[in-house]
Amino acid sequence: MLPSREFWRAFVMIVAGGACAAVAGVWVCGSPPLAAGPSEWLGWCWRVTGVLVVIVVLAAWLARSYVQRVVVPVNEITVAVDRFLASDRNATEPARLSPSSAEAFPRRLVSAYEAMSRRATARIIELERWRDSLDQNNQQLAIVLEAMVEGVIAVDAQERILLANGAAIRMLDLKPTGLTGRRLWEAVRLPKFQELVIQALESGEQQRIEIDVPRTQSVLAAVMSRLPGELNSGAVLVLHDVTDLRRLESLRHDFVSNVSHELKTPLAAISAYSEILLDGALEDSDNNRSFVTRIGEQADRLHTLILELLELARMESDEPAFDLTAIDVSEILNECIDEHQNVAKSKSLLLETQAPTDPLWGLADEESLRTVADNLLDNAINYTPSGGRIVVRWKRDVDGIVIEIEDNGVGIAKENQARIFERFFRVDKARSREVGGTGLGLSIVKHHCQVFGGQVRVTSQLGKGSTFTVRLRAAEPPS
Repeated sequence: MLPSREFWRAFVMIVAGGACAAVAGVWVCGSPPLAAGPSEWLGWCWRVTGVLVVIVVLAAWLARSYVQRVVVPVNEITVAVDRFLASDRNATEPARLSPSSAEAFPRRLVSAYEAMSRRATARIIELERWRDSLDQNNQQLAIVLEAMVEGVIAVDAQERILLANGAAIRMLDLKPTGLTGRRLWEAVRLPKFQELVIQALESGEQQRIEIDVPRTQSVLAAVMSRLPGELNSGAVLVLHDVTDLRRLESLRHDFVSNVSHELKTPLAAISAYSEILLDGALEDSDNNRSFVTRIGEQADRLHTLILELLELARMESDEPAFDLTAIDVSEILNECIDEHQNVAKSKSLLLETQAPTDPLWGLADEESLRTVADNLLDNAINYTPSGGRIVVRWKRDVDGIVIEIEDNGVGIAKENQARIFERFFRVDKARSREVGGTGLGLSIVKHHCQVFGGQVRVTSQLGKGSTFTVRLRAAEPPS
């Protein structure tokens, strides 16, 4: 094997040093005089040559020893460290030196290197375990955040968004791309959010507020809490959609208000007529029967209202008592039309029927379908002026049974058509009270149709009439 570069470097340095020493020795010892003979000059040359040979041999031996004991072990340590740094991070054994290098180099340095290598390996393994555990926890946290119904947004002390889960993005109608790192007030342009974050960061106390979001037409309950740690380390915002809750509260308030008003009106009339009778009208033979008749009418109105409220309560209970069976739709509708013919004639209304010749079987509850037909016919008769026309038709199509009740009455404005199936909603309150309506009939119709697995809708034009369409599921005739 050829000598290494380190060997020649050490060899040249030692030879140079030895040569300098030899020259100095020769200079001190002196050279033969010029008058000396050839033999003396030859002897002096041999002595100088011998000294130089000894210096070269000694330099070669010293260079070899230096390379083997110093250079080679240092190179091996360097190579071992490089291999260790470039090796698999899951390695469990440190890189080791060759036996010759371990014996040639100082044992203390070798032991220190091996201890350092073992400790570094153990530390790397520990860090890898911590990293895997942290990755797993982050994945679990991400899954939990995405599965939450509540929206979660975390911001730092400068109000930059750190994270936002899917629910928060949907609630605030945000763009998911490029959200992290943006300031909250840039992404969510709602001043109340800005005030909420500032108050939470400055006071350190939990802040609560309800915010209307115009873009999504929703109401959000927001809770902002500062994150633990150093002062002003950030805050986390939790959002809960309370739109349905507030809507239900509004409906409950309106329901209580409307029920109170509807109950108060007939009770006030009954009380007034009773007082008139007790004050002397009871002996008035010309008017007493009229007063008693009015009391009976208001009592009937009150009774109807109570029955309809009970009907709504029964339908909204957990287990409504409906018996869905195959029924003859033509038979029930014809009976309802016959019952309303006298009322229609008394108001000079033409009540027509357009029915198929064959029976139509639908899946419904018999009494409930009667209620639906009665309410829709009452509605058409009450809101169609004298001389008008009402047409009841039914047929079967590819989707099931279709029932239509069409009139040429007062009609319904377009902005009110979406609300007519709400409880106590009246398009014309004065006319509704004049005809004795309670405002619950169409709401009951809608609930019954939903129980049947069908639907009800209205098409109307103000001043030209309305058409209510009911759809039922078709059924096979009973055997």
